[in-house]
Amino acid sequence: MPDKALEAGVNDDKNKGLAEVKSQTFFEKYGSCRWVIAYLTCMARLSQTALRQFIGMSVVCMQDGNTSLVGNQSLNGTMGTKFAENSLTDFKIAEFDWSSEFEGLILTSYTIGFIFTPVVGGYLAGKFGSKMVIAMSVLIGSLATILTPVAARWNADAMVGLRIVVGFFMGTVDPAIQGLWAKWAPKYEKSQLTTTSFSGVAIAGILTFFISGFLCDIDLDNGWPFTFYVFGGYAFFVLIPWIFAVYDTPDSHPRISEKERSIIYSGNTSNQMKKMPNPPWLKIFTSPPFWSIIIAHISYSWVTSWVMAYLPTYMKEVLDYDIEENGMLASMPFVGRFISGLLCGFASDWLLQRHIFSTATIRKIFQFTGNFVCAACTITIGFLDKDQRTIAVVLLVVGLSFQNFTSVAFRINHLDIAPRYASVLMGITMTCAFAAALSAPLITAAIVKEHTRQEWQIVFFLVAGLNIVGGLVFVVFAKGEEQEWAKVTAQKDPSAELSAKTPNDSQFKESSKYGNGNINKGYHGDNESEISETESELGRKDSCDSFGKENGHVNNTRL
Repeated sequence: MPDKALEAGVNDDKNKGLAEVKSQTFFEKYGSCRWVIAYLTCMARLSQTALRQFIGMSVVCMQDGNTSLVGNQSLNGTMGTKFAENSLTDFKIAEFDWSSEFEGLILTSYTIGFIFTPVVGGYLAGKFGSKMVIAMSVLIGSLATILTPVAARWNADAMVGLRIVVGFFMGTVDPAIQGLWAKWAPKYEKSQLTTTSFSGVAIAGILTFFISGFLCDIDLDNGWPFTFYVFGGYAFFVLIPWIFAVYDTPDSHPRISEKERSIIYSGNTSNQMKKMPNPPWLKIFTSPPFWSIIIAHISYSWVTSWVMAYLPTYMKEVLDYDIEENGMLASMPFVGRFISGLLCGFASDWLLQRHIFSTATIRKIFQFTGNFVCAACTITIGFLDKDQRTIAVVLLVVGLSFQNFTSVAFRINHLDIAPRYASVLMGITMTCAFAAALSAPLITAAIVKEHTRQEWQIVFFLVAGLNIVGGLVFVVFAKGEEQEWAKVTAQKDPSAELSAKTPNDSQFKESSKYGNGNINKGYHGDNESEISETESELGRKDSCDSFGKENGHVNNTRL
């Protein structure tokens, strides 16, 4: 009987939390503290991606002086250099003359720094909070970028060093953002909030090279330094609202309403811990659901890296588009990915709110759809030539837009299976995926030697195969509920610092006012019979009182 009563209380709390989500007005929802964080994390991700991508155009401008650049040349540094060189129309001053090998070192220096820090960043965010980790990373990345023109004119090696520094600190941003959502994302808005954050990448893909081209054309100081000043300055600008509007937990936010706190806590227990417990490394690396995320992430990053590096090349050599058309069309997949990501976020949460499918099923549906539609499109593209180039472009946009459906699947599955360790798990999968994606340009270059349609066909078949593998592995092994190894109890980790608060009469009144009598009673997974009490049960006041009488205090800290 007590178990049934407890289960009924948890389910009642869960239903009230969902009712509160649905009862929000437009301004109440999108002006809330958690959505302000979503907008700012989008800005942070835009900054991170821009600081990575703009260097391709900047290197061209630095070697060819202040020139008139036509259009968006590429979405990757190395290939951006190649195509931008073909678009120079008004040569004035050649300020630098680097070898192709040194130019390649400059373009890859960001990656050299980036690959070492996602796991470290995720761990630091879990232990000390995401707010300061991201703030320090963006600050240092901004200052290093702004100082790069001076360093380049002083010593080319110093420029490489600063680019490594930028990559090193920017590698911490993604895992730290995931750590924020482990604390802030309500169960029924998780997809919307995270896809809003990720949309910064697509926006940067659309804008970065267009803006860089205009900046390089400025008739002052050869133009190119302004690419560093503008993008570095933007990163610094992001810090101003970040410092004042972002907090690590709902409990630490001074302006959050009790209703919003109630919405966040419904179905979310990881936000009850001030810092992350020590990760169970062996169990993490022997978890099939976690490995399904790694494989899916590798598939996604490899394909994305290939698109950024070689899509403009394919459009020029096979589809025979000129530079101006190439620049515009090469940006279209990013427009599609931006739109599809946001739409999928809302669709995923809509399905979850109506209990049409379980969390695991929803994640698998979007992963399967994204991977297999992308695979079908890329296989078809392999058989097309310049006579069907319009069809090829449409299929590219459709395929890559659908691939971004996975942004509400593997990209947020860390939050489902291990919310307390989400930042660390994100760091691990990012490192694996980023390392694997480095092979995309090398493998493509090894295949495409004569630049024939048949060679490109092989590459498209490879892209399709990676999509299929990533989709199948995720569908078979992924889970949607918190894993046993991720559930931390006081008995397992007595050193874990909990954000327990002694309830008082006013808290009971406030929580009752918004229909959340068990504001911190957690719900794990898709099975409604899975019940887990958290550390500060604000349930019926009489039960707390009886507990206090028996134990001398009201502080239930069983997670």
